[in-house]
Amino acid sequence: MAGQDEDAPLDMASTTKIMTALVVLRLAGEDPGVLDEVVTFSPRADRTVGSTSGVRAGERVAVRELLYGLLLPSGNDASVALAEHFGARLGPPEDAPEETDPLPRFVAAMNRLAAELGLPDTRFANPHGLTAPGHHASALDLARLAIAALEDETFASIVSTRRRGCTVYDAEDSPRNVAWSNTNRLLPTEGYDGVKTGTTSAAGACLVSRGPGETTR
Repeated sequence: MAGQDEDAPLDMASTTKIMTALVVLRLAGEDPGVLDEVVTFSPRADRTVGSTSGVRAGERVAVRELLYGLLLPSGNDASVALAEHFGARLGPPEDAPEETDPLPRFVAAMNRLAAELGLPDTRFANPHGLTAPGHHASALDLARLAIAALEDETFASIVSTRRRGCTVYDAEDSPRNVAWSNTNRLLPTEGYDGVKTGTTSAAGACLVSRGPGETTR
């Protein structure tokens, strides 16, 4: 395997969500019931700018479905909703041991997992990938992260899905159907089955994809 500047830390946009999903799926590996937990969208999640799953504040959706909303349309709102839901049960950042907001606690878990996976050029500042100081990864680290994530059968199945629909419920239990399409345009191509796209002004257009024998960015 050869590369050029593969260790250079760069903005990574929504390829960040590979790690967001992996943190959740590691929790599900310890307790499969995690996937059946119900996430209620907060106003903060609903207000998150950029790409969206289209779930509104006050609406509820199961974790296993919301992972599709995270990874297919690249829902920034879904990343915040998942971080808020799980962050309270995770440890605080090392430099802020009194932190109680679940969002930075979840991001701290992302960084701990990055260290565990041996990703030296990766640092997360949020769960979605919108440009932020200190939020970066190298191409080599992203390839390694994708390989680790694809070992999880649920993750591999989700990122190879082209379209997914589900039902969300509001506070009055009224249902609403939503549908998510995968932003990965390579999926119709024979031999490609994931992984994640990402686009911001700082990062440009990023792609981590499992194709015929290669993972690229």
